[in-house]
Amino acid sequence: MAVAKALTSYEIERNKPMPNRIHGQIQGDLLFLLNLNYREKFDFSSEVSLDTIPPSTPDIGIFPTKQLDIQEVEAKETEPPITTIEIQSPSQSPDELVKKAYKRYFPMGVQSAWVVLPALKAIQVLLPDNRKILFSEGQLKDPVTDIQVDIKEVFRKLK
Repeated sequence: MAVAKALTSYEIERNKPMPNRIHGQIQGDLLFLLNLNYREKFDFSSEVSLDTIPPSTPDIGIFPTKQLDIQEVEAKETEPPITTIEIQSPSQSPDELVKKAYKRYFPMGVQSAWVVLPALKAIQVLLPDNRKILFSEGQLKDPVTDIQVDIKEVFRKLK
């Protein structure tokens, strides 16, 4: 009989598994690519806690660009990002991330959600109307934001 592993403070606070180095590399590369090409149009924030029930912290949130007032930013973001990006960790199933988009993010007002699947070197873009678009090569194009990302560049460090 397997013994349940105790959750870390990271996992409890963010309500998600601890990321590994692959997760961190993809997150860093995605943030770089997004900022390089779209920083005038959008803000890209990592690990922002959203005011969902239960609370959620996407790996990356894409927000409309705006100046942030240090006196007015709350601990949990009540304004929904336009897009959330979740990168699958080894202990997560893709179904968990899809469910999170439909049960937490879309009801909050998120307009598209990316589920990054490192083992497949693919990204699935989910939309609130149940459309799902899978990108495993070429350019990912988000129909909501018109953001385009080269799939090879996202997974450039993976064998």
